Amino acid sequence: MTTKKPHGRSHGFMHKSRSVMTKDRIRGVSFLMRTFVKGDKALVIIDPSQHKALPHRRYHGKVGTITSVGRRVVTMDVKLGNKTKTLITRLDHIKPFGV
Repeated sequence: MTTKKPHGRSHGFMHKSRSVMTKDRIRGVSFLMRTFVKGDKALVIIDPSQHKALPHRRYHGKVGTITSVGRRVVTMDVKLGNKTKTLITRLDHIKPFGV
């Protein structure tokens, strides 16, 4: 006898995102001192302690090109499969590529 499989958007979401959303260290303030300019490459690393402008977990570890820099946010183009997606996120969730 089998049990009925649960349905819905939230089924399995916590399990899939648990490894990305772990809080294992305290974040310093060095990420605020980084400067980004248009055309730079940046790596998307999700910071679980900051919930504002949190990118989707599918972008974690992806490299993108910065298209515009604001006071608190960065707009970047990320290649996802055959498409290029525009990602708007805070400075907390990105770091320079190759550093």
